[in-house]
Amino acid sequence: MNKRFWIIVSMLAVSLLLFTGCGSQEEAQEEPETSEIILITDQTGVEDGSFHKAAWDAITAFGDENGMTYQTYRTEGGSESACLDAVREAKNQGAKIIFLAGSQFETAAHTAQDRYKDLYFVLLDAVPRDDDYNYETAANSTGVLFAEEQAGYLAGYAAVMDGYRNLGFLGGEAFPSVKRYGYGFVQGASAAVKERGSGNVNITYSYSGTFTASYKILEDSRKWYQDGTEVIFACGGSIGEAVAKAADKEGAKMIGVDTDQSALSESVITSAKKDIGKAVTDILKNYHRNNFQGGSIYNYSAENDGIGLEMTNARFTQFDQTAYDKLMKDMKSGKLAIKKDIGGDSVTTLAGEGVKVTVIGSEEGPTGEGDKDSDAENEEDGEGDQEDGGAENEEDGDGEAE
Repeated sequence: MNKRFWIIVSMLAVSLLLFTGCGSQEEAQEEPETSEIILITDQTGVEDGSFHKAAWDAITAFGDENGMTYQTYRTEGGSESACLDAVREAKNQGAKIIFLAGSQFETAAHTAQDRYKDLYFVLLDAVPRDDDYNYETAANSTGVLFAEEQAGYLAGYAAVMDGYRNLGFLGGEAFPSVKRYGYGFVQGASAAVKERGSGNVNITYSYSGTFTASYKILEDSRKWYQDGTEVIFACGGSIGEAVAKAADKEGAKMIGVDTDQSALSESVITSAKKDIGKAVTDILKNYHRNNFQGGSIYNYSAENDGIGLEMTNARFTQFDQTAYDKLMKDMKSGKLAIKKDIGGDSVTTLAGEGVKVTVIGSEEGPTGEGDKDSDAENEEDGEGDQEDGGAENEEDGDGEAE
């Protein structure tokens, strides 16, 4: 029987809290068994209902199917030192392949890939880099990138075509992946306004500075709704839980992120999705057959069905499957050119005629110190192999999984 463990790593020390899905308290106090697959997250853990949960579900499903053990480590603060502490503990517990979830682990991944050459590392949502923003995937590591701007575009377009005129984008921390969602959202809304040929759209745009739900996010979201915002694109892990509660209280709507979040509330009209589970499974398949694609980057986009918009559990009143299918077809063909970055300009430059974007606070988050967009993350996304995932070599594009 596989045992699942939460391991919380503090900045100062590593303490192990062991939980099993069944069995007695005495069993829970036993020494942890060797775990081959590891997932390291920030403090939100695998119960964020979004990005981390999708990665964890894919790991547990693959592990159970293939008789492989697994474990998750939650790092308080998501710092480099806490991440490296977790990697060290994971190695001591027999880890072979370690997934690091999120851009906050870019430098930790870069250090770890050099320090532990006998381990495999997978950085989800980013590419390993040093402190000088030099990006590098070593032979024992890989990065995974998604075309979030495409998923965001779908969400913005659908919201306007469904009749909403006052939109909100609330990001978590201003990481490149979150920014891309927002940039696409503005472009999609602008395209829909142009297509409809009438009506103006207002977009309130801000970052909360966290991926964790809080009372402040709840109250800020309620204020947005009270001021006229009809639907908020909640783009930041579990902050969607707070926005959903605000929407329920105010009789408003929201859009989820990363995975289908329709179960959060009846207020969720759709979710902008990226297939995190597919990415994790693709990489584990290659690892399991001794074909780990080190030194390369996996890219997921509309071309290989790596992103999309939740339609099965959507609660639209006007936007429908036919309109969605047409949009996806245009996106896959390259007919739609969507910007994934703004070259240092304001997001307001992405707004088309009839669209007004009002930025609250800094576009780099509350601290004004958001992550820089990496050169690696601004590369053109590769098509990839739809069955096993597209590992795109950073230099010559020859890393496609077989």
